[in-house]
Amino acid sequence: MSFHNVSIFLFVCFCYVDCQNTTNITDQKTLSDLRNRVSLLERAIGKMLTGKENVNITTVNVPRKGLPIFNNTPIVFCARSSSSVSGINTGFILKFPTVNINLGNHYNPTNGIFIAPVHGLYMFHWTMQCYYSGSTHCSTGLRVNDSLKGKIRSGEEASGYYHTGSNTVIVEVEAGSHVWIENESYSNVYINSDSSFAGSLLQIL
Repeated sequence: MSFHNVSIFLFVCFCYVDCQNTTNITDQKTLSDLRNRVSLLERAIGKMLTGKENVNITTVNVPRKGLPIFNNTPIVFCARSSSSVSGINTGFILKFPTVNINLGNHYNPTNGIFIAPVHGLYMFHWTMQCYYSGSTHCSTGLRVNDSLKGKIRSGEEASGYYHTGSNTVIVEVEAGSHVWIENESYSNVYINSDSSFAGSLLQIL
């Protein structure tokens, strides 16, 4: 059933509920049952449109095509380093300024931070390629509002080598939370331009 047809059905139901003059017990029971059915239908449609429970559908923003504006745009991004960066110290938020895809524009390539637009289950993946000069290894972590959710640690024992590590994290993230990749443990780290950061919304909660 299209949203337009559902809207017409609800309108008819409300007109019936509001306009009927009931005088006997049987009619009153029928009217009460109809009100309950309309209420259940409203909740079902609200959940279908937003993914949330107990939504008042009169507050849902619906475009002409009949689908929620938010659900019309997937939330996904993928970005990579545009150049190698050296001298990175502990606590530094890594930037991935070259954007391959950023549907919804919730990832900021300038500061390297993704801001979750909605409470949901998200998947994040990052790959780090570091250069070992003989003085340090490489350790990066995925942080959500400064809480560490995943980590990569890699390194070569011999000087002059690149080493690569990657990790995937599936995590529940509240709306408005900030997500980023941070240098965790070592100083003077050298990050190569082949490093990347990606994420997507799996399910609205």
